[in-house]
Amino acid sequence: MNIPHNVDFRDYISIIGEAEAQEIHHAGFWREQLHKRAKNLELSGDLLPWSKVSQHFKLRAGEVTLWAGMNGHKKSMVLGQVSLSLMCQGKKIAIASLEMKPEETLWRMCQQAAGLTVGQPSQEFINTFMDLANEHLVIYDQLDSVKTEKILGFVNYCGQVLKCDHIMIDSLAKCGIGVENREGEADIINRLAWSAKHLNTHIHLVSHVRKPQSAGEEYIPTKFDVKGSSALVDLVDNLVICWANKKRDSLKELGQLDEKEQEYFDKTFDQLLVIAKQRHGRWEGKVGLFHHQSLQFVSREGKPIDYKIDQVFDIKEENTEGKIIQQINF
Repeated sequence: MNIPHNVDFRDYISIIGEAEAQEIHHAGFWREQLHKRAKNLELSGDLLPWSKVSQHFKLRAGEVTLWAGMNGHKKSMVLGQVSLSLMCQGKKIAIASLEMKPEETLWRMCQQAAGLTVGQPSQEFINTFMDLANEHLVIYDQLDSVKTEKILGFVNYCGQVLKCDHIMIDSLAKCGIGVENREGEADIINRLAWSAKHLNTHIHLVSHVRKPQSAGEEYIPTKFDVKGSSALVDLVDNLVICWANKKRDSLKELGQLDEKEQEYFDKTFDQLLVIAKQRHGRWEGKVGLFHHQSLQFVSREGKPIDYKIDQVFDIKEENTEGKIIQQINF
């Protein structure tokens, strides 16, 4: 993607309006959409890296997804792998990773793409990965807090000019909104929702959840635990909660486990994705994944996804054992 230098995102703020400022059409405008619904195609959209998730949840244009979780529960790492998968599907991605330097973001995605159990990606592999990234990925070179207007300008520039299919913002806490500014949070969600619909792109926003009052990190958050304004959950289309099983991680380090510990280890997962809201889909539930040494999240323990980054294709992970986990008791 060719990007001019020193772009002033304020030039693109003029197309931003409130979410209710929608165009008015006669009902027949939506005739085709109704035919698609009748064919049960409401789950059309781009795929996540894991087939046992994508059969129930996809990323549709015109929507906003909130990725929430406690600090240290790998929200950014999950979203990095999602971005990699979308790039391999030929989608154009924009990332505003306001808590990581661009080279750190790219290096982690490169490691995930390589899928290595030991060692580091070769120089040849790095060049192949960068060829793919240069074609399908742009990164907003900013760190720490950025004014809300600049973030919205970035979103609209990437959607309007660069025609990005997906825009990642990590995180809401860095978007120039005060800690207790609930009106500001509601306003930016409204405007992101407006932008997603009018630019026909999918916007991903990372957020945090409140610290449990009477539990530790073993607590699996719900949509009621999302930190900040209630508008965050009310106004987005989808909510995905990321939860890392810290107990299982600690058991890995022990090596030798007693019978009770081994039973827990065998029946649990390293990472949960909780689809806590899906406005245009019927399914909500939990999906269990495993960590891989390459920083990938995988459906089967020890088996990384082969991304074949030298070719762009639809990711369809082999998944003979993975099953949707509706309820998991830890």
